[in-house]
Amino acid sequence: MRTVRFALGPRGYDVVIGPQTIDTLDASAAAAGLADAGAFVLVADRATGPAVERVAGALARLGKPVHRIVLDVAETSKSMAGLDDLYGRFIDAKLDRSGVVVALGGGVIGDLAGFAAATYSRGLRWIGVPSTLLAAVDSSVGGKTGINHARGKNLIGAIHQPALVIVDRSLFATLPRRELISGYGEMIKYGLALDRGLWNDLFLVDPGAVTDAHIERCIALKAAIVGADERDETGVRETLNFGHTIGHAIESATAYAYYRHGEAVVLGMRAAVALSAVRRHCSVAFAAGVDAQLATVPVPALPPLDPETIADAVARDKKRSAGGATRFVLLRAIGETVPDAGVDRAAVVAAFRGLETACISSA
Repeated sequence: MRTVRFALGPRGYDVVIGPQTIDTLDASAAAAGLADAGAFVLVADRATGPAVERVAGALARLGKPVHRIVLDVAETSKSMAGLDDLYGRFIDAKLDRSGVVVALGGGVIGDLAGFAAATYSRGLRWIGVPSTLLAAVDSSVGGKTGINHARGKNLIGAIHQPALVIVDRSLFATLPRRELISGYGEMIKYGLALDRGLWNDLFLVDPGAVTDAHIERCIALKAAIVGADERDETGVRETLNFGHTIGHAIESATAYAYYRHGEAVVLGMRAAVALSAVRRHCSVAFAAGVDAQLATVPVPALPPLDPETIADAVARDKKRSAGGATRFVLLRAIGETVPDAGVDRAAVVAAFRGLETACISSA
């Protein structure tokens, strides 16, 4: 069993990583001070199957009521309608401020249930139990919760740290390969933006063969960033946005239905690397070498998209400078990024057109 601590003072919490850790959730919850809960509300993705009863059984051993809310989930569930439905179910369960929300599922469940916990009854404690590799290394840790708007991804949300996160890799065993590749894409981001050793290690393993040690390293990197800039106010945390600006734009332009998040991030990183060379943060030769490695990650080919639509979505990105320009995170070297608010619309359009060409040539 491995533990990563998010050192955030009174909002600090542990991420417990290891086999069968969901079966000892009661002990971890008690150690985290959650045994005093008036009740638990388990919000679960139906796709997690038998894990629902395993988690519910562990929670029941704490001697408190466990209410199950099992949902059929898609990215479109992260909406005002999905949030309102969840509030209604909390009311039906007579949940009060002593209640604890438990989110069992991928990033959609974690973001939606975490935001509901942040805003229902002025804030409830919550536990994250990610059921996908992507959620384990990304959305379940760091406290960012929220929902999408038709005009952009994650535009409505709050930073509300969990009280505990449990990462059990056995939950990933039945994931479709594309889901594993999606998580792998986010892990590559940590390596490319923050850790050369991790970048090199990940290209030695298949996406389905990442280990608890790889997962721990990604989470530890995020814990250090979040510990330095919890609320994304000083510019430190924006490093984690590497590859996401155009990646999010691609997701928005395809109605969140074509790409998994990590797949879009891989494409977004390729565009960001190209922009890094255009903005002279790195050499053209270096950018080409990094792109060649990223091109080995199998993601679906780009569908026909209007580059101007991508540029519009980038302009709406929530990472903007005081003057209104979108702040990109670009690459100086493997493991070293640089913020840049000087990328203009023409450069975005050109980078996306270059990405289209590169994807065709590497297909």
